[in-house]
Amino acid sequence: MQGASRITVVAGGLLVAAAWAIGAFDLLGEHRAITDILAEVVAVLVIILAWRYRRDRLAIAALVIAAANLLARTGHVTSANEATGTVLALVISFDLCLLALTRDRPLWRPTWMIWLAVVASQMWFAAFGIHLADGPIVNYLGNPHLPMAALVSAGVITVVTFMIRRTPFEGSLVWVVVAVTAALVNWRGSQPATLFFAAGQLALLVGLFEDSYRLAFHDELTGLPGRRALDEAMQGLSGAFTIAMVDIDHFKRFNDRHGHDAGDQVLRMIADELAKTGGGGRAYRYGGEEFTILFSGKSMPDLRGDLETVRSSIADRTFALRAPDRPATKPDKPKKKTRPPTRVTVTISIGTASSNSRRPSPASVLKAADRALYRAKRAGRNRVVAAGDRLPKRS
Repeated sequence: MQGASRITVVAGGLLVAAAWAIGAFDLLGEHRAITDILAEVVAVLVIILAWRYRRDRLAIAALVIAAANLLARTGHVTSANEATGTVLALVISFDLCLLALTRDRPLWRPTWMIWLAVVASQMWFAAFGIHLADGPIVNYLGNPHLPMAALVSAGVITVVTFMIRRTPFEGSLVWVVVAVTAALVNWRGSQPATLFFAAGQLALLVGLFEDSYRLAFHDELTGLPGRRALDEAMQGLSGAFTIAMVDIDHFKRFNDRHGHDAGDQVLRMIADELAKTGGGGRAYRYGGEEFTILFSGKSMPDLRGDLETVRSSIADRTFALRAPDRPATKPDKPKKKTRPPTRVTVTISIGTASSNSRRPSPASVLKAADRALYRAKRAGRNRVVAAGDRLPKRS
């Protein structure tokens, strides 16, 4: 599980638990005027941020929770076992399942307007339209098991989706389902319900913040920490440390021959191998085809074996390029392969330097490692060169 997703899951659980404790012990009873409208206030903030970050699913989820909170605190829904509560549970379960199964798009597109109309009609029917329905429908919706069945189904779908995608939004959506279930099923007056709805909104907010952090500090393609995370980590280096600069050999030539999709496969493969570097090293995506590995508390003589191991593991690894016409999902009836997949190998060059009296700062060590990388490439590539190494002249 990615760090941002893990934090979202933990924070969402804490928020729901806090809502339960506050409601159970009436810790904020004197501030009821604030807690009752908190879900709607947070919804405004979430929708503004969703517009800025182009996340229509986030905006719809916040809108659905705010509408449910409004119905709860105004008394339009008084019990989950009544027809109004059942309708609310059904429509919220449907909306959350649909949000879990779709992808984000920018707001203010036609699909967003359709979402708004659907949510508005759903909430109107839960509050007013159900009273116009005939007796059999009302009796059916009065089934006490129906709300729980719908909410449990939504919970299963959101959990499965989160396990597949592992993104902060899906993680927060799981806790939204839990919060909504607690609000609709464990009904003890409007304040506990509104507290659970507020917890759901805050879980969405945490998911957005963590996803923004992930995008800012992690490389989307390789999954490694990115340049900003590297700069932050270098500021914390002190004492003895080593920096290794890694470059994929002839990467431009590889892209020209096999295409950028194949190049992306290579970048992900290299990142996967560098993440396994021994010696306590942590790999970062520096940019383009370059990577950086930081070793805190280690000097180069202790690390040459670890760097040689990762270099040789990449040089010895062969992998099949994904065919351009290969479907994104496994088909029911796979087509017969007409030719074997293209298998390729790549190599990397590594330049490294350690801190010393002449190179006390991370910036100076990084610069020395970059120079060592340039020497490794001039010496024939596919090798590890440390600052100060004497290399034989190429004939």
